[in-house]
Amino acid sequence: MICLTSIMPTAGGDVESIFPGNLRDSHGKFRSIRNLMMGSLRKETIMNRPPTSLIPPGFPDPIARLEAMIAAARADARAADNEVAMAEAELEAIEPHPHAHGYTAGEDCRYAGFRPEHRLALAGLLARPWRYALAKLATTQLDHGLDYLLKAFPPGLDADGDALAEEGAAALIQRGSSAEDRFGQKPFLAIGMIWHIFGFHHRDRIAWVGAFAYRGGLHELVFATAGITRDTTLGDALTATVRAQSAFLSPIGKRELHDRAERRDLKRQASWESLDETYREHGPWRGWAPTMKQRRLMQRIEAARGLPMIDAGRRGSTADWITNAGGNPRFDTKNGKDAR
Repeated sequence: MICLTSIMPTAGGDVESIFPGNLRDSHGKFRSIRNLMMGSLRKETIMNRPPTSLIPPGFPDPIARLEAMIAAARADARAADNEVAMAEAELEAIEPHPHAHGYTAGEDCRYAGFRPEHRLALAGLLARPWRYALAKLATTQLDHGLDYLLKAFPPGLDADGDALAEEGAAALIQRGSSAEDRFGQKPFLAIGMIWHIFGFHHRDRIAWVGAFAYRGGLHELVFATAGITRDTTLGDALTATVRAQSAFLSPIGKRELHDRAERRDLKRQASWESLDETYREHGPWRGWAPTMKQRRLMQRIEAARGLPMIDAGRRGSTADWITNAGGNPRFDTKNGKDAR
């Protein structure tokens, strides 16, 4: 069915809509028909027609503009990533304080169960030829069911402590260091500096962790590293392997450190849940100022969401906000992803 519509001004200046249903009948000699002709040429008819195009001539296509904007944003993101990578490379090139090596290695030794009296024995073990020493450590790891090779060091140091301590004192003097403990009340810094004497560097810390966490057999990696001979010491062999295999070992080290942090987070949550519910829900701590760790965690959550930082209030409301937000996004494994 076809519907004709027109708008026509009337003699009084009003606008009149004309439809086929309200036209006057005109009687001809054949039959009555609807008169579609306008009664007066002086009356102007205005017809409503849809525009042929929604985009004015010469105006850019909005879809093309949107695609260009997306491409520009992606290019900016790539440029920003490159700048970050360059900045990180420059930071890594800066030589840290000498004690940074000791603190980093010492903390990993603390995690692995070392004790302050292991310092000289560790130097002695690192000064022994690598093949026998590493094979013995691997056996100890297997016998004790340890998940991290560095944890096999303390039992080995306990078994041969006196002989290793004598060898360690001689090895330190040979390498231009002193057998005396120069760090007093910082025993794990002293242990960490033993590793530094044998080549550990702070910038290689992730790859070192990866070497001790590697499940495929560290012996094979050492054996495949150029320049290592039968007489190379364990410390020097590990240093050379970590540097040569850094690209392979670093992702393993990151995974290991992430898993440790996740276990610590779960342990803290379990400890908190073990407290009395009345204290957790209504204790006086809720009115205290939020902690620095809470603020940093809020920043991490908001960064993951892509939202600006907010002020959640006192310590209790901040804790509630963090809980409702899902906790630390670093350990969020939804959809098969984690936020490392």
